[in-house]
Amino acid sequence: MDCPLYEKIANQIEHQVHEGIFLPGAKIPSVRKSSKQMEVSVATVLQAYSLLEDRGVIKARPQKGYFVQETQLQPIEPAKIEPTQNDGTIHALLRRLLHASQDGNIIQFGAAIPKSQFLPIRQLQRSVGRLMRLEPEICAAYEFTPGSLSLRRQIAIRMLDSGCQLQPDDITITLGCQNALMLSLQAVAKAGDTIAIESPAYHGVLQIIEVLNLKAVEIPCSAETGIDLDVLESAAKEWDIKACVVTPNNQNPIGATLNHQARLRILSQSIQYGFTLIEDDVYGELSYKDKRERSLKADDQNNTVIYCSSFSKSIAPGFRIGWIVGGPFQTQIEHYAYVQSLAIPTLTQTAIANFLENGAYDRHLRKTRQSYQDNLARCQALIREHFPTGTKTSTPKGGFLLWVTLPDTINAMTLHSQALEIGIGLLPGLAFSLTAQFNHHFRLNYALNWDNKTDAALKELGKLCQLQPPRLG
Repeated sequence: MDCPLYEKIANQIEHQVHEGIFLPGAKIPSVRKSSKQMEVSVATVLQAYSLLEDRGVIKARPQKGYFVQETQLQPIEPAKIEPTQNDGTIHALLRRLLHASQDGNIIQFGAAIPKSQFLPIRQLQRSVGRLMRLEPEICAAYEFTPGSLSLRRQIAIRMLDSGCQLQPDDITITLGCQNALMLSLQAVAKAGDTIAIESPAYHGVLQIIEVLNLKAVEIPCSAETGIDLDVLESAAKEWDIKACVVTPNNQNPIGATLNHQARLRILSQSIQYGFTLIEDDVYGELSYKDKRERSLKADDQNNTVIYCSSFSKSIAPGFRIGWIVGGPFQTQIEHYAYVQSLAIPTLTQTAIANFLENGAYDRHLRKTRQSYQDNLARCQALIREHFPTGTKTSTPKGGFLLWVTLPDTINAMTLHSQALEIGIGLLPGLAFSLTAQFNHHFRLNYALNWDNKTDAALKELGKLCQLQPPRLG
């Protein structure tokens, strides 16, 4: 016997919630709107919503409407340190969140992209214009892997500041750092292998894990000390870990920087337990110190570290120019890079090489770092003043990302949904783990044009937190 119409409607909405169409804490269509959309009576919709309440899928808020229960994606018990294979659920959610972040009308606290005022747009415009006038044929030529020799030479020079002594032939140009990380993991692991990652982790690494069908052990990472090397060692003893992806400088999302002793220890662990270290140093140039931090690769006496970086956070995100130092995997990485992309755009490589060569980059970095420090101080002051008591923030030593920890009565997915309704974007902590952790955290980008409008948006986020009802149970 067919189930009643109201039950079919309830089943349909519950399926949409489980598929992530309606996010935890999000408002679902009103009774009247659903009645029109489904061409059924208001009474039928009310019956369906009542059934969903009984199932614990949604809840009613007086005079506000119906909302998805905030606990839908929360784990029943704390996540365990063990290999996890992503089933795509978290990343389906992440893709929707990032899609929303592309709306030009939204204040973008969520996306890790600096506003144009922090990028050398005019210098690049002149460089590209000059190339197009004097060397128009540059657009007709392929720059095959490993990429532009002049750019690789300039990168080798820049990496002297990180403590690395490299030759241009040690470097392969990639389509940004994300591509470099993908190539690294393809070279060292196969489907079903286990890798260690920081937790919270850069969400791009989580997406790569999904695509390559890898398993991951999430190693806790604190804002003060970075990745927990005791836990990493325990994991390496228990499982066959092929690689560890680590960001030693200004980690995304929490801004941690490893001290010298930790760097030497993780290098030693990689040799002792036979896993490859993949270093993501995309924020390395944005240290607030006068002298940038050393890279792990600089102390890699056994030539086992794969180094990845790009100019996406400091020069031109849209140029998609990154690079990789593959060490013993270099030949394999270059092969994968050639097969996947054949060549990297010649114009953008040459424009960045010219920009680096003329000495303007260091002047640009000095100015940008100071602006980020000023923005960080302003951002933290506003959070202290307008967010609920108990809210904590990381204290990054570089980059432009802040990790915000809310009181555990406040759900960051609910905050995300409410903020989007008033034109404010943020990235909730759920996007930075495979195990549905960090429900009360979010990442905030402060590389914005900080004006009264930005101030007001951050104050509104604090107000939304203050208004969020306590979570029961």
